[in-house]
Amino acid sequence: MLPQELAWARERAFMHRFSWFVVLLPPLSMGLVLPGLAYLTILGLPQKLFAPELDVDRIIGDSLGWLALVTVLFVAAWAVSNYLRDSRDPTKRYWQSLPDQGLVELERHALIRGISLWANDFDPDCNSLTLWKNDKLVSVQSSGVSQWILAMTAAGHWLVLKDEFAGDFCYGREGRMPEKGKQMQPRRQLAIAFAPGTQVSLGQRFEGEPVPLVETSYWMSADEIKRLTEAAHHWIFFPPDRYAVVNTEDARWVQRLVDRAQASVGPQHE
Repeated sequence: MLPQELAWARERAFMHRFSWFVVLLPPLSMGLVLPGLAYLTILGLPQKLFAPELDVDRIIGDSLGWLALVTVLFVAAWAVSNYLRDSRDPTKRYWQSLPDQGLVELERHALIRGISLWANDFDPDCNSLTLWKNDKLVSVQSSGVSQWILAMTAAGHWLVLKDEFAGDFCYGREGRMPEKGKQMQPRRQLAIAFAPGTQVSLGQRFEGEPVPLVETSYWMSADEIKRLTEAAHHWIFFPPDRYAVVNTEDARWVQRLVDRAQASVGPQHE
């Protein structure tokens, strides 16, 4: 596990940590009220439906001691149940142990050629970006600009790589491209590091010579960004789909997108 992959594993472990706040908040915020509400409902229904003469106030006054005891037991049982659930949760235990194990699974791809596209998709509700900088993960403001590289692999699949950039944002289809030296430059051999037994990517490892890359200034539309995001399988997907690999159903659409981007720069000459 490389330092960047270890940092992302620790970030995931922090997200899945055990928290007393999560354990105690529901019982203390709702558990103190629910038994009393349930008791009032049980007494109120018979009074309205069958026994209007029922003295609810007197019954409640005589039952305050028992109601308090029931409430305490209810809150305690709820808190214990939450504690047992979270302390034994297999997902939390997996991510807490992963950084100490220091293991990843590598999925290797040989890249033949690629084409670079751009997107400007700023989300005001999620305007921060976590980047690996100076040997640590830092949170910075997102510019909304991202570079998408569609690479053809030796196996004949389209592979989708994405890199996001920090900076000031602007609304509109076209944003501001980063400097050439900050743009993604993939190499022939790619190994994607996954948390063992999952499809959660912790990083990418490139080796070899640079991939022949068609660099375009093609800015995707909102519909194209949405469709390519779904086809890339970077977030939510299920087997047999694979991370970053375009499946057969989406391959034709991706090829048409590549053709449009290629047309925007004209024929390429060596």
